[in-house]
Parts: sequence; C-alpha cells; structure tokens
Amino acid sequence: MSSDPKASSLPAPNNVQPTKGPKYKRKRLLSILLGTIFLVAIVVAVVCLSILLPKKIKHDNNDDGGSHNTGGGSQSQDGECHVVSKVSYTFYGYPDNDPPGSDISEDCGRGMAAGGIGTHDNPLTFATAPGEFDRCEVVYSPYLRKYLINEDYCEQCTKDWKSHIWHVDVWLGGNSTTYGTEQLKCENSLTSDEESQVVVKSPSSTLPVDLTSFYLGGNSVCSLDHIYPNYDIKDYC
Repeated sequence: MSSDPKASSLPAPNNVQPTKGPKYKRKRLLSILLGTIFLVAIVVAVVCLSILLPKKIKHDNNDDGGSHNTGGGSQSQDGECHVVSKVSYTFYGYPDNDPPGSDISEDCGRGMAAGGIGTHDNPLTFATAPGEFDRCEVVYSPYLRKYLINEDYCEQCTKDWKSHIWHVDVWLGGNSTTYGTEQLKCENSLTSDEESQVVVKSPSSTLPVDLTSFYLGGNSVCSLDHIYPNYDIKDYC
C-alpha cells in the first residue's frame, strides 16, 4: 500500500464550532437589555393609561352634563346633581294660562291641574319647551328655594329654546281672572333678569325649602322678600 505524505500532513477534521468572541457577547447582552427596557416601557404606559383615562372620561362627562347651555332633556345618569346656568325665570297663573285656568299638558301622577308647594314630595309646577327638560322631571331652584316639576308647555320657552336659551315658567297660582292685573304685576315683579339664574338637575331631596306662597289671589301681597337672587351654588350642588 502506497502512502501519500501530503495527506498525512493535513489536520484531522472535527465538528467543534469556533468559540464566539467577547464582542458578540456584548452585542447579545445589549439586545436583551434593550428588549427588556422596551417591554417595561409598554407596561408602564398601559398602567398609566388605565389610571388616567377613566378620570379624563369622567371629567368630560361632567362638563357635558353639567352647567351650561349644551343639550337638554335628560337627567343625570350617575345620580349626581348638575347645574344649568343662564336660566330665565318667568311666572304664570290662572289669568294668563292658555286657556285661563289651571289646566296643564302633562299628568305626572297628580292630575291635570297645576299646583304644588315646592317641597321635594310636592314640587311646584313649571312649564317649559318640549325637550328642554324631561317630562315630569323634578329640579331645584335656588332662586326660589323650591323644587319644581316639569308638567306644562310654554310657548315663549319653546321660542327661546330654539335659540338655546333655558327658560322656565313657574306656576304662581290664582283662581280667577277678576284680579288678573294684580297677579300679572306680581308675576312681573318676581321675574328675574334674562338668563341670570340657575336650575339644579338631579338635586338632593334635602335642600332648603321656603314654603311661602308668592301670591294668594285677590289683592294679596306679592311675596318679593321670598326670592333669593344672590346665592352660592356650591351650597346646593
């Protein structure tokens, strides 16, 4: 057998991979570190959003349902009171109702006649535009210190509502047209400046109530000392 001296001088083959150097290890560690930092950043962002986003949504909802001429006709869904600002107050009664009398357009469980004394359980009738407040919705008036219930239609309120002006027409009572002039004077005296007052939607049932009637008919005195044009709304909502 002949031998090949060149072949015998070659190194024996083997399957061992060459060892990777320090430079490769550093790149590998850097890649793992950057990936970890990226994952941590994502987790932190998710946690922050889960905390801050609900607060932002609640704040926006309070602004939308709150205290200004944006929308109408729906009570608070969260049970919290909301203030409607820039509300015009007027008054009506037996002689200037249409037709004269105490008839109203809605039956809120106590018949088709205006009435009430202003308590939470027996609120005073008010008229307004369709859609401005909910049918039979009970609100509170710091200006009058009375609870009011929406159970009648008001033509002037409807015209105002088309211009996004809040307007409530509050029942003053009366029982005849004989003293219509006296009653109309009282109504005009009680009327506030346009868009100068507020209404509290979804009010607490324990707010202060003045049970004084503004007008008792005939030549009775108009109770102008039982309206409250100056108040701090924070005391009521």
